Amino acid sequence: GLKVKCELVGNVYETGIKVSEEELERVNITRHDFHGEWNYCISPSETFA
Repeated sequence: GLKVKCELVGNVYETGIKVSEEELERVNITRHDFHGEWNYCISPSETFA
């Protein structure tokens, strides 16, 4: 059957960070056919920030 392994990371991350449309367009996102707003892959970019 299905086995799932997980680990809790206790780090605290800042929320509410805004990303501009220009910055978002530079992210190499491949959206899946089924609910691409939730299911996607982010691949390395050829340019550096």
